[in-house]
Amino acid sequence: MTDSGCQFLRKPDVLGIIPIAGTAALLLASCVAGGWFGPIGEFPLHLPWSVSGEGGMDLPAGLFISLFAAQWFLCLVMLLLLPKDLSLKQKVLFLFTLALVCRVLLLAHEPSDDMNRYLWEGRVMTQGISPYHYAPHDSTLGYLAENDPFHAAINHPDMPAAYPPLMLALFSVAGIVFYHPLTIKIVLLFFDMGTMGFLCLLLKHRGLDLRWLTLYGLNPVILYAFAGQGHFDVIQCFFLTGAICFYDRKKWAWMFLFAGLSVQVKYVAAVAIPFLVNRENLRYAWIALVAAILPYLLFLWVFAAENAGGMFTSILRFGENFAFNGSIHGMLSFILGGIGLATMVCKILLAVFLVFGVLHFHPAMNNRYRNDPISGCFYALGVLILLAPTVHFWYISWIIPFLVLRPSRPWILLCLTIAGYFVTNGIYHHTGVWRLPAWAYICQWLPFYLLLILDVVFFLKQLRSHMDTSSPQTVSVVIPTHNEEQRIGSCVRAALGDDAVAEVIVVDGSSSDRTGPVACEAGARVLNHPPPFDVGGGRGGQIRAGIEAAKGDLVAVVHADTIVERPNFTTMCHVLEKQPSLAGGAVGSVFDSRDRRMGLINVANDFRMVFLGISLGDQVQFFRRRPVASAHLFPNIPLMEDVELGIRLYGLGPQSFLFGNARVSARRWETLGFGNAFSVIARVAFYLLRRLWGTPDTGAMYRSYYGKHKHPH
Repeated sequence: MTDSGCQFLRKPDVLGIIPIAGTAALLLASCVAGGWFGPIGEFPLHLPWSVSGEGGMDLPAGLFISLFAAQWFLCLVMLLLLPKDLSLKQKVLFLFTLALVCRVLLLAHEPSDDMNRYLWEGRVMTQGISPYHYAPHDSTLGYLAENDPFHAAINHPDMPAAYPPLMLALFSVAGIVFYHPLTIKIVLLFFDMGTMGFLCLLLKHRGLDLRWLTLYGLNPVILYAFAGQGHFDVIQCFFLTGAICFYDRKKWAWMFLFAGLSVQVKYVAAVAIPFLVNRENLRYAWIALVAAILPYLLFLWVFAAENAGGMFTSILRFGENFAFNGSIHGMLSFILGGIGLATMVCKILLAVFLVFGVLHFHPAMNNRYRNDPISGCFYALGVLILLAPTVHFWYISWIIPFLVLRPSRPWILLCLTIAGYFVTNGIYHHTGVWRLPAWAYICQWLPFYLLLILDVVFFLKQLRSHMDTSSPQTVSVVIPTHNEEQRIGSCVRAALGDDAVAEVIVVDGSSSDRTGPVACEAGARVLNHPPPFDVGGGRGGQIRAGIEAAKGDLVAVVHADTIVERPNFTTMCHVLEKQPSLAGGAVGSVFDSRDRRMGLINVANDFRMVFLGISLGDQVQFFRRRPVASAHLFPNIPLMEDVELGIRLYGLGPQSFLFGNARVSARRWETLGFGNAFSVIARVAFYLLRRLWGTPDTGAMYRSYYGKHKHPH
């Protein structure tokens, strides 16, 4: 690329700073509003409709729910708008600074009533008294409660401590420094930013764009769960993500230390630990056991407690006798008529699903997850949340670090719909009754399960598929062409500039100009593919012919008017090497136009891939060659071949989006007009709808589209 070309690419991105700055300003303003909001349930929101269909209704805590939803939306906008030409250091500085400021602004948010228990139990420990044996309302502790500013607001005052001793020790130290919720929030803030640091290292190790960090750093679930309300689940996130980070570096002693400490924070972390264990590191496993058990032994030694079982009394009681907002458990309780039987069924289901998870997702059991425990950890914690009797909104935070590394549309959506949980805060604030209406429960869980079912369908297809999971080293670039004499040379030379590219195959559709000779001169192998579009020709037929002739581990489909520079092809190999379960994905592109409307199309293209899972050809699709070629998965159709490919790839495995900046010519948009974007959207939607009930007539769609636009291809 010439120097003038580099300057040309930077200009639209400089203009792109304006919307990103505006989004950041709105995020900060929303955090200011959230920090000084007051009680979540204080302000309802009047809606013009109601569940009964008569008149309007006041949505309990509706104003806060609206603020929460707006922050979720801004988080996703930031994910899409972050300029693609920022360096790694610039992205780190921007995202960490923005995330830190958001958290500082939310420190003023009203803390959870759990914070009262944290402080009280820490204070009890400093007095040499075991909080596992004396509940907050125990008369023995009356002399401590008399002047304690937080004792009266402790939830479940009849129950002794349920948290592991490591957390009680942390609360004790924090209370000694300054007996106030802000002290604990500041401590949690350090763990929160530390979790972001580990996630940053994990993204870099896997070759993924750092913008995925926004799903954690700017996620309203994370912001309000930790900086806002002060729940200590962030410490579990810190130790578990740290353990996976050390897993990547094969620092087994540190990995098991962090894994054991994660269990000392929240017992639920134990379901993720099996996915970290393998033959290579098994001799270090004792470190996790020591880290998980030693705090109990030290506690018993210091406090000389007679009844060690008291440490688990409250946690077992919570699990057996309490249920609130559990998705599957809630439905079973309704069907079976009680909590007890539903809890027993959920325990059985949890055991079954966890056994399946180990057999399928464990890196040692399935080559798809070779050297990568993230899918298994994600699965185990996700199953636990879905089967748990109680699901508070901050429980979703257990999943979100893995969501950064394994983006999942159902779980991203749940980060929004979980806001229905706050209806309970609204009802409680005005009535004193802790209750979640059925309609709010449905609004939380139904959209999530609808998307999850779709993911399960693809997962079942993947179970039956035979995918090559070897580490890719080489890329075959396939370029379909027709009368591209002016552009094909630059396209081929740019691709060959990447060390991972083993060959460039230009499949020409009987061009009438010098496309073939120019491609040969540039270093490509040229295949002629003359059939008409309705008998195996067209772009779909050309690409399929190129795939059949290719020899690389991966195939990348590049349009002739697209420039893909190094190291994009190398990055493809790196991403699929670190994540063998991936079938392929798309690089991502930008238009070489100063027209700001093209920037909107760039964002729309990224949105479609990230949230709908649909990539188009000009985003540079790539995939593992062997499973696609052996099963003839590439669609031999003249139009929508890129959309159909994306759908079929999900039958092999998940896909990754690299947020790359392949430079695409805007010539067609400039010729056809900006309104063509709506035509493309309509045609893709039409294709997807027709596909639900049969096989769309892509030949007719081809004639309609290219006949209308007089396109030569």
